[in-house]
Amino acid sequence: MVIHGRTSDSGRQSGFTLLEVMIAMAILGVGLLSIAVAQLTAIKVAAKSKSLQQAMFLAREQMDDLEALPANAPILQAAATTNDPNNPIQVSSDEGDAIRFTRSFRVTPNDPSAGLARVIVTVVWNNDRGGIRQVQLSSVKRMN
Repeated sequence: MVIHGRTSDSGRQSGFTLLEVMIAMAILGVGLLSIAVAQLTAIKVAAKSKSLQQAMFLAREQMDDLEALPANAPILQAAATTNDPNNPIQVSSDEGDAIRFTRSFRVTPNDPSAGLARVIVTVVWNNDRGGIRQVQLSSVKRMN
């Protein structure tokens, strides 16, 4: 029994040519490469977002502690910048995580007006490219 391929009206066998297959593979390759680049970009953005989220958590934690102080607390009475004694802070329990945060806060009494103290919490860290990033939270606290 002999099986023949379909023939077109011109008498040639139908099917895909090598050139058509190569063009289809090139188009598929470009599409897959685009997806891979998008995936890598998403991973980098997620890592950056994680660091920013951790820094905001540290800043908010310090601000909450300062807001909980009584109005006559000595730390609110004198202008000073205080560094966290736990610096450098590693938030992640993963030892391979190289990101270390430095947290400090500045209290400025009688700013913006008498009886109030401006409180600024700053968290600084190095990003994966060696650049320095920081977040700041600012609040006003009653002194008396």
